[in-house]
Amino acid sequence: MDAREKPTPEAIEACIARVLAAEREAQASIESAQGRAGATVAQARGKARAIAERAEARLAAARQSVEARIARHQAEADARLQELEATLAPAEADEGRLDEALAQVAASLTTGRRP
Repeated sequence: MDAREKPTPEAIEACIARVLAAEREAQASIESAQGRAGATVAQARGKARAIAERAEARLAAARQSVEARIARHQAEADARLQELEATLAPAEADEGRLDEALAQVAASLTTGRRP
Protein backbone atom coordinates (compact mmCIF):
# COMPACT_ATOMS: atom_id res chain seq x y z
CA MET A 1 0.00 0.00 0.00
CA ASP A 2 1.28 3.44 -0.90
CA ALA A 3 1.59 6.05 1.87
CA ARG A 4 -0.82 8.25 -0.05
CA GLU A 5 -3.49 5.55 -0.19
CA LYS A 6 -6.12 5.53 2.51
CA PRO A 7 -6.41 2.13 4.29
CA THR A 8 -9.66 0.30 3.99
CA PRO A 9 -11.85 -0.24 7.04
CA GLU A 10 -11.14 -3.98 6.76
CA ALA A 11 -7.39 -3.36 6.86
CA ILE A 12 -7.79 -1.11 9.89
CA GLU A 13 -9.91 -3.74 11.66
CA ALA A 14 -7.34 -6.44 10.84
CA CYS A 15 -4.57 -4.30 12.32
CA ILE A 16 -6.60 -3.63 15.45
CA ALA A 17 -7.39 -7.36 15.75
CA ARG A 18 -3.66 -8.19 15.47
CA VAL A 19 -2.78 -5.61 18.16
CA LEU A 20 -5.49 -6.95 20.49
CA ALA A 21 -4.36 -10.55 19.91
CA ALA A 22 -0.76 -9.57 20.63
CA GLU A 23 -1.90 -7.78 23.80
CA ARG A 24 -3.81 -10.90 24.96
CA GLU A 25 -0.75 -13.07 24.31
CA ALA A 26 1.49 -10.64 26.20
CA GLN A 27 -0.94 -10.57 29.13
CA ALA A 28 -1.07 -14.39 29.17
CA SER A 29 2.74 -14.52 29.14
CA ILE A 30 2.91 -12.04 32.02
CA GLU A 31 0.41 -14.04 34.08
CA SER A 32 2.28 -17.26 33.36
CA ALA A 33 5.60 -15.70 34.39
CA GLN A 34 4.03 -14.32 37.57
CA GLY A 35 2.67 -17.77 38.39
CA ARG A 36 6.06 -19.40 37.84
CA ALA A 37 7.77 -16.68 39.89
CA GLY A 38 5.27 -17.14 42.71
CA ALA A 39 5.86 -20.89 42.73
CA THR A 40 9.63 -20.37 42.76
CA VAL A 41 9.37 -17.91 45.66
CA ALA A 42 7.12 -20.30 47.61
CA GLN A 43 9.54 -23.15 47.01
CA ALA A 44 12.50 -21.01 48.13
CA ARG A 45 10.63 -19.98 51.28
CA GLY A 46 9.88 -23.62 52.03
CA LYS A 47 13.55 -24.53 51.63
CA ALA A 48 14.61 -21.61 53.82
CA ARG A 49 12.11 -22.69 56.49
CA ALA A 50 13.43 -26.26 56.39
CA ILE A 51 17.03 -25.05 56.66
CA ALA A 52 16.11 -22.85 59.63
CA GLU A 53 14.35 -25.76 61.35
CA ARG A 54 17.35 -28.06 60.84
CA ALA A 55 19.70 -25.35 62.10
CA GLU A 56 17.55 -24.82 65.19
CA ALA A 57 17.49 -28.56 65.90
CA ARG A 58 21.27 -28.78 65.53
CA LEU A 59 21.72 -25.76 67.77
CA ALA A 60 19.48 -27.28 70.43
CA ALA A 61 21.43 -30.56 70.28
CA ALA A 62 24.73 -28.71 70.55
CA ARG A 63 23.41 -26.67 73.47
CA GLN A 64 22.30 -29.85 75.27
CA SER A 65 25.68 -31.46 74.65
CA VAL A 66 27.56 -28.47 76.02
CA GLU A 67 25.27 -28.21 79.04
CA ALA A 68 25.73 -31.93 79.77
CA ARG A 69 29.51 -31.59 79.46
CA ILE A 70 29.51 -28.60 81.80
CA ALA A 71 27.36 -30.49 84.30
CA ARG A 72 29.77 -33.46 84.17
CA HIS A 73 32.77 -31.22 84.73
CA GLN A 74 31.00 -29.43 87.56
CA ALA A 75 30.11 -32.74 89.20
CA GLU A 76 33.71 -33.95 88.83
CA ALA A 77 35.02 -30.71 90.32
CA ASP A 78 32.55 -30.93 93.19
CA ALA A 79 33.53 -34.54 93.86
CA ARG A 80 37.22 -33.67 93.77
CA LEU A 81 36.62 -30.76 96.14
CA GLN A 82 34.78 -33.06 98.54
CA GLU A 83 37.66 -35.53 98.35
CA LEU A 84 40.14 -32.80 99.14
CA GLU A 85 38.01 -31.42 101.94
CA ALA A 86 37.71 -34.87 103.44
CA THR A 87 41.46 -35.42 103.12
CA LEU A 88 42.41 -32.08 104.58
CA ALA A 89 40.52 -31.59 107.78
CA PRO A 90 40.75 -27.89 108.66
CA ALA A 91 42.23 -28.57 112.09
CA GLU A 92 44.95 -30.80 110.63
CA ALA A 93 45.69 -28.87 107.45
CA ASP A 94 48.89 -27.00 107.19
CA GLU A 95 49.14 -24.03 104.83
CA GLY A 96 51.41 -25.81 102.35
CA ARG A 97 49.05 -28.75 101.88
CA LEU A 98 46.04 -26.45 101.70
CA ASP A 99 47.71 -24.27 99.03
CA GLU A 100 48.64 -27.41 97.09
CA ALA A 101 45.09 -28.71 97.31
CA LEU A 102 43.65 -25.39 96.17
CA ALA A 103 46.08 -25.30 93.25
CA GLN A 104 44.97 -28.81 92.28
CA VAL A 105 41.31 -27.80 92.41
CA ALA A 106 42.01 -24.70 90.34
CA ALA A 107 43.95 -26.76 87.78
CA SER A 108 41.14 -29.30 87.67
CA LEU A 109 38.55 -26.58 87.07
CA THR A 110 40.53 -24.78 84.38
CA THR A 111 42.04 -27.71 82.47
CA GLY A 112 39.55 -30.46 83.16
CA ARG A 113 42.41 -32.75 84.16
CA ARG A 114 42.75 -34.26 87.55
CA PRO A 115 46.23 -34.14 89.06
